[in-house]
Amino acid sequence: MWSRARIYELLEDEDATGPSVRSVRNLLAGLILLAVTAAVLDTVRELPPLVHAICAFVETVFTLVFTLEYLLRLWVVVEDRAGRWSHPLFGRLRWALTPTALVDLAAILPFYLNAFLPSDFLLLRMLRLLRILKIVRYSPTLSTFRVVLYNERRALGSVLLLIGVLLVLAAGLIHAAEAEVQPDKFGSIPQALYWAVITLAAVGYGDVVPMTPLGKTIASFAALLSVATLAFPTAILGAGFARELQKQEFLARASMVARVPLFRHLGPAQLAEITALLHQRDLPPRYTILRKGEHPEAMYFLDRGRVVVRRGEHRIVLGPGSFFGELALLQGRPREATVTTLTACRLLELHASDFHRLIGGDPQLREALLAEAQARAAPLSEPQPRLASGGEEVR
Repeated sequence: MWSRARIYELLEDEDATGPSVRSVRNLLAGLILLAVTAAVLDTVRELPPLVHAICAFVETVFTLVFTLEYLLRLWVVVEDRAGRWSHPLFGRLRWALTPTALVDLAAILPFYLNAFLPSDFLLLRMLRLLRILKIVRYSPTLSTFRVVLYNERRALGSVLLLIGVLLVLAAGLIHAAEAEVQPDKFGSIPQALYWAVITLAAVGYGDVVPMTPLGKTIASFAALLSVATLAFPTAILGAGFARELQKQEFLARASMVARVPLFRHLGPAQLAEITALLHQRDLPPRYTILRKGEHPEAMYFLDRGRVVVRRGEHRIVLGPGSFFGELALLQGRPREATVTTLTACRLLELHASDFHRLIGGDPQLREALLAEAQARAAPLSEPQPRLASGGEEVR
């Protein structure tokens, strides 16, 4: 039987990995999409009664699953590694008031409120559609966007305040210019706010338009101002999203660098320096990375997958944690072997200029590279098979 810590790892631990974790989360994400689809189809009155009956059955089953999920999350949340919800009562209450927990609760409320409210009550239909927000937990892109919104909240708040000020000013000006001519549309500032919103939003439906020359002038300036108004939040979110993606990519590369045995002796500052120099490459199977006779331009560290190094009739298979391409860089001569991926691989590429600068400042790293290169080159030049560091001899 699974322990509470194991269930927490499956449902709540953002750092957890593995086949079982992926399976559980993919299953829950699929159920969320199916539940939302059933809720949408149930609003189409033209569908046959059988379809509505199936939607009602699906609604019941999925609600029970989401109820069990919510209760399990409420039970295991005290296992949080950061200790945010460690108290058995108040910790769970604080977790229940977090945005994600409230979304989970909103996903199951319509089913239980149906006993007290009319089945066609608008609130129930809206709450059922809120289930789509649960997918944020399982989507890396949406999670990143949520982080960006939080990080840029102050800048976005300032822009929204500016937009609010512009809306009120535009509505006040157009009210003063058009109130006497069109009292039914611009008779008050609240009425004029509708025109200000659709104009500054660059929509301009055309159902409310100024008639006087002064009103048209104000509308022209408001329309031009709408371009800048929309550009501000777009630029803020775009820059924030780019920074967050760069940060995530850097952390992913740092994690890969830390797993390379060659770099285990390095301190945090050196690891950060190397991480900034490396470039990640994801390659398919049977892709030729290096060819014999080529001029050396980079060396590579293998983070995932397997590659084969061919030199004449000899072959060596390298696995995760190995590196290759360094010997030609060290000796300044053309490649003497061809390297091809056997499986899908993830590599870290270090360009030649960065390579020489790196080993020039770290004698220990240079010696380790030389020793590894010589150990791997020996079985490639001898007729008898030998085990190479980081790989196995194959024929």
